Amino acid sequence: MVLNSKETTLAYRCPVCGKFIFGMVGLFTLTGDFIKLKCDCGGSEATIAYTSDRKLRITVPCLFCPTPHTYLLSSGAFFDRELLALSCTYSGMDVCYIGQTDRVSKAAKDADEELLDLLEDAGFDDFASFLAGRNSVGGEDNVDEEYRIDYAQIEEIVRYMLVELAEEGNLSCGCKEGEVARYDFEFCGDAVRVFCHTCGYEVKIPMSSTLSANAFLHTDHLTLEAPKS
Repeated sequence: MVLNSKETTLAYRCPVCGKFIFGMVGLFTLTGDFIKLKCDCGGSEATIAYTSDRKLRITVPCLFCPTPHTYLLSSGAFFDRELLALSCTYSGMDVCYIGQTDRVSKAAKDADEELLDLLEDAGFDDFASFLAGRNSVGGEDNVDEEYRIDYAQIEEIVRYMLVELAEEGNLSCGCKEGEVARYDFEFCGDAVRVFCHTCGYEVKIPMSSTLSANAFLHTDHLTLEAPKS
């Protein structure tokens, strides 16, 4: 008797070369309960591993954040969905797709088109020019003017989004009933710290470029958390 192994397709965008990397993952191919899906350029990799309770921990790199994102999924969610999108918490952009090959391929194509529109709005001619600025080395003095952070524009975007999210009830913190939340923000290096004056809860949002700020415009909900001691 031949066992029919469950299989699913996983795709993530390499933040170094910009292309989507596709791989088939089978129920019985998680050798040693762990596999890696590497980009041909050698600049990134996604990992999939079983946890002690047999859930799957997926770690994928992000085009907008300096560190990878980690997601915890049940076996059913990983293998049985037609399409599952995993998104960056800060930019709201999808960083990984899991599911049927044709559905994943279409989602990746749609994501490319959405990203190109976003890049054009941010002032980039194409994806290559964005990667050239993002991956440039040698310090800020060697970065062209179009890649420098426009703090005035970022401040305007963040201020607008905080008002919008608060008015729509999509900005939450630790304030108790009867307390009036007072939201504010400040720049902290290459991030923006959003915080509440009343309860002290906060969250840091990567803002390494004006592109990151424009991606923040896609945020549907923002949750502030108690500051770490």
